[in-house]
Amino acid sequence: MLGKQVLHILVVENDPVTASSITRVMTGLGWQVDFAASGRAAQKLHLEKEYDVVLLDVALPDVEGTQLCAQIKQQQPSPPVLFISATEKGVATLPHHPGDDIAPDVSDIKDIIARCQALATSASFPVSA
Repeated sequence: MLGKQVLHILVVENDPVTASSITRVMTGLGWQVDFAASGRAAQKLHLEKEYDVVLLDVALPDVEGTQLCAQIKQQQPSPPVLFISATEKGVATLPHHPGDDIAPDVSDIKDIIARCQALATSASFPVSA
């Protein structure tokens, strides 16, 4: 159990209802959450701040989530990326994605929280070569 771990999360989601639901729960846990509704806004925030996890929608209005993920992974520091999608079709497009995990049901907030905690913890303890 991670207890009161405070995470800094970037939520990249173009659906305002989904983004609001996720953000509300995360801030209720005491996490620091930034929100971007587009790939361009997400890139700007990622360049300005360090995040423990990036929660990334598969389909954004200006870029595919996989493309944005690849760009984020090229920059340092590179936070873990958790893909989300409101549709099964969106998740199905990710068999070989550059992200670290996929949350198959965007409405399952408990699962998303657990996955964020696991990714943040694993990123904090890198495996030495």
